[in-house]
Amino acid sequence: MIDGFDVLVMSFTAPALSAEWKVPPIELGYLLSAGLFGMSAGSIFLTPLADKIGRRNLTLVALSIISIGMILSVGAADVQQLIACRVFTGLGIGGMIANLSVIVSEYSSDRRRGLAMGIFSAGYPIGGAMGGVIAGALIAGYGWRAAFAFGAVISVAMLVASWFLLPESLEYLAEKGTASSLPRINRILGKMGRPLLTEIPPAASLEQISGSVFKEVFGPKMLSRTVLMWIGYAFLIAAFYFANTWTPKIMAEAAGNNQIGVTAGILISTGGIVGALGFGILSTWIKSRLLNTLCLVLAGIAYVGFASSFGATGLALALAAMVGMLTNAGVAGYYTIVPPLYSAKARASGFGWMIGVGRLVSIVAPILVGYLIAAGMPPVTIFYVFAVPLLLSALCCIALGQVLRRQEAVDIAGVEENAVRATGGAL
Repeated sequence: MIDGFDVLVMSFTAPALSAEWKVPPIELGYLLSAGLFGMSAGSIFLTPLADKIGRRNLTLVALSIISIGMILSVGAADVQQLIACRVFTGLGIGGMIANLSVIVSEYSSDRRRGLAMGIFSAGYPIGGAMGGVIAGALIAGYGWRAAFAFGAVISVAMLVASWFLLPESLEYLAEKGTASSLPRINRILGKMGRPLLTEIPPAASLEQISGSVFKEVFGPKMLSRTVLMWIGYAFLIAAFYFANTWTPKIMAEAAGNNQIGVTAGILISTGGIVGALGFGILSTWIKSRLLNTLCLVLAGIAYVGFASSFGATGLALALAAMVGMLTNAGVAGYYTIVPPLYSAKARASGFGWMIGVGRLVSIVAPILVGYLIAAGMPPVTIFYVFAVPLLLSALCCIALGQVLRRQEAVDIAGVEENAVRATGGAL
């Protein structure tokens, strides 16, 4: 929820801030992308620390960074200072979001992982929707700085709550196998009402892979999976952040009413809640990868429909909700598909690097849109352009399925070959 609020608070405050500071479109694009740059750096450099210091400890560090960044944003004196604050805040968000996804995945059963990740992913649009309502009221009454002050308060509150309530990952504790692991595992199991253990079980990863984390993520078996997911997620998240950061501003100008822009942003987030939860529910019947592919294709169609409806405000707002629903379902899909691809010792690193690279690519989107608008490109055309990455992301999911099927066939053939050798050819 904090991730959703933190990303969208900049887009909600953009109309008021740009009017007060007379910020041109290109500079506003850099301001909207500043948080994404920090998120990318946090995902790439901070999240891998979760495989070393633990998922819980990294979450506490990340929440501390977010709280400081939001507090500093309140007192920013100009665009440059606010950009620096946004980058710093994004650093904490980037370190936290992939790490929390891993915790949820590791506490989920295979059958209900999609449902758990759908519920978890709904936090982003819930934070955006609730934050949009609160930010709109605060901005109207007290100015844009009040929205950042609210973000600071909830960040500090969640830091305190997480210190007392957030457990460590059981798979991480089992993987580390230190002297304190067994007592910590048993304390968590006791709170869950599960039988206590007398010894540390093997890690829950499907296989123990020797060598470094880097070798696992980029090894011969995983390289194609890693590349496809990085590219697919980058395509999705570029279109996702374009819609989430620029839609309020574009709709406000198209309708001649700033409140319409805020409403569009809230509807995108509200649709996202439905999309994330809907993905989780449907994933109990439909394979997550297939469901994600379908959502991405429909998202591309929704972008085209939304852009074509700018002349009718009511229809445009309805389609804004569809845009949020389908793109958030796509995010939930990647969060469900990717973590189980890696072992416990490399999961935070592999997943964090994917999110970091994806958000690094997504930085270009708001900046590029600023240049396109300044050059006179109609917003309708820009939405058409960003429908293409969504379709390319769907193709990456299809290609991943083919890779997994080929590797499964190779593994089965290898098992059969070993069995024949073990029996002297009797089989």
